[in-house]
This record gives sequence, structure tokens and C-alpha cells, in this order.
Amino acid sequence: MTGIPHPTPPIWTSAQRTRLVRLCAAVVGPGAAEDVAQEALLEAWRHRERLLEPDGADAWLGAIARNVCRRWLRAQGADRSVPAASVPDQGVGLDDVLERADVVDLLERALGRLPAATAAALVGHYVDELSHAEIAAGLGTTTDAVSMRVSRGRARLRHLLETEYADDTADWSHPDAGWRTTRLPCADCGRPGMEMRRDATEVAFRCRRCDDGGLSSRLALDAPAFAALIGDLRRPTALQARLAAWTHSYWAQVAPRCVRCDRPVAARAYARDTAEPWPVRHGLLIECTACGEAVNSSVAGAVLALPEVRAARRRDPSLRALPVRDVVRDGQEAKVVALGTADGTARVGVVVLEQTLRVVHVDAPAYG
Repeated sequence: MTGIPHPTPPIWTSAQRTRLVRLCAAVVGPGAAEDVAQEALLEAWRHRERLLEPDGADAWLGAIARNVCRRWLRAQGADRSVPAASVPDQGVGLDDVLERADVVDLLERALGRLPAATAAALVGHYVDELSHAEIAAGLGTTTDAVSMRVSRGRARLRHLLETEYADDTADWSHPDAGWRTTRLPCADCGRPGMEMRRDATEVAFRCRRCDDGGLSSRLALDAPAFAALIGDLRRPTALQARLAAWTHSYWAQVAPRCVRCDRPVAARAYARDTAEPWPVRHGLLIECTACGEAVNSSVAGAVLALPEVRAARRRDPSLRALPVRDVVRDGQEAKVVALGTADGTARVGVVVLEQTLRVVHVDAPAYG
């Protein structure tokens, strides 16, 4: 019998596997945890091409494990709820281990906001499951100091989850709630409050301050590629991150395919006759001649999807679009699309060729 090939080096780390086994044990019980976790890892391997952001592997694996656990429980005729007594103490104010799996990436971002010693103590305590004595030995401090760091770090994490990352822990499970205000910042005005609509037919974002009637982005969920991309995601930051990763990957392809019928398609530049800024007026358009599906991205959207720009906005969510500058790059006319602070100081600059709309340079020294 031919087995499923295993990559070399392994695509999943031992820490990720251990985390999945613990998660599955809390849901299906220790007796079946190993088998269910292995099934989740195999399913992840089969669909590894869907992992657009390697840094988000933990959250992606957790979501797969959640679905596998639910299938296993349904097959056993068991209650899908997780008994409170079985949920391990993660120290972050989350009561459900499945919810904890959904926000692994959120917690990792929050840890980056803590002092290094405090973050190390939290990781040692909650991830590596070390004793305070072992953590103290590794950090060269006392057990009392470790206990204090863990306590203070836990309080800081809870504060972040309740404030800056509140969208990610809020209940976004109602599919027909209409437009809802999020904490996501608008790239044009830099202020938080982007609105999101997530229903059975589409996912859409808009900023009322900049354009009350316009949409920043929209994904029709009857298109198979978009349905697979979005899946069960409902939280604004997770949706925005996945959309940005897909946008960057899709428009960088030499031979893109239609999101509806999967036939080969070609992109062409477009320009709208409006008074909007240059990066919003200009963009790339794909129209499938077979099924008629159309997909487009403005230059502004493509710039925001760049990994360097996304990193900059994670560090400083208040960054906003600055006036476009004309430059010449290698003898060709180009535009500098920049994001910066409220006083006009540029933090990220992206050089885009005016004729082809191709990005030829990204200047983000503080965020690379």
C-alpha cells in the first residue's frame, strides 16, 4: 500500500502536533485524541496549498482540528459542546478550547506587545508547559519573578483581547447581521471603524467616512474560489488578513485562473473616470470570456496586500494613504504610493510603474 508522502523536513513541528493533540484531547477525550489529531494533520497535508500565510499555520491547523473533532463527535453521536472541566487553563480569558484554537495567531501577535522577559515566561508556562522553576533557570531569575511576570503578562493579554483585538474575540457568528462596525482602520483616512458585512452571499468591507456608498472590497461567495478561501471565517481581522494574502498571491501569478470556472484568464489595466486618487482609479481587471466572472483590484488594494505594507500596518494601524508622487524608475514613468502618519511623514513607499501597474520597489525599512 502506498502511504501519504511526508515532506522533508517535516511541514509540521513537534510543538504544533503536541498542541493539536492537547486540543483534541480536551474535545474528544484522551483515548481518541492521537487518532483525531493525526487525521487533522493528514487533512492539512492534503490541502497544504490553501495555507497562504505560513506564519498563520497554527490558527489554520487549529481550525482544521476543530472541524475534524466535530465530525468525529457527530459520528459518535456525541454532544458537540466542550465540557468546561476539560478545557485547559490557557490564562487568556477564553473559556472554550475551540475558540482558543481560532485565536492562536491573535495571541501570538499580543505576545509581541509584551516585554521580552514577560513573553518568554508566558510561552514557557502556557506553551512549553514548564514549571516556574524551569523557566526561572532558563531566564536566570527567581521563581517569584517568573510568577509575577506570568500574572502581569496574563493581565496584559486580557486587556489587549478586550480592547485592540476585541473584534477577534467578539461573537461574529450571526450570518445575517448586516453592516457591523469593526476596529479595522481605513487605509485612506487611517481611522478605525471600517464596516463589514458577512452573510450567506458575500463578504464586504467599507468606510463610511471616506465613501458612504462605496465598497472597499467585496467577495461573492457563490464563486467556488472565494467560498473555499473564506470558509467559516467570520472575524474581521482574520477575513481581512486572508483576503490580503490571497490578493497578493492571485495578482502575482503569471497565469491566473477564473475564480468561478477555473479556466485560464488574463489581466488588463483599467482606469476609472472619477475624481478619486490615482491608486483608487487605476487597477487590474480580469474578465473570464467563458463564464463572464469579473475580478478586479485597484492599485491601492494591491499595495495594501503587499507583505511589507501589511507588516507596517500591524505595527501602526493608524497609517493612512498619502498624496501620490510622480517619479521616473529605470527610464519609465512611475508613481510612489505611500502610507504614513497624520502629519504626512511617509513610513512605507511603493513604486508602481504607470503603464503596466507593476510594483517594482517597496521601501519599508522599519517593517521589513
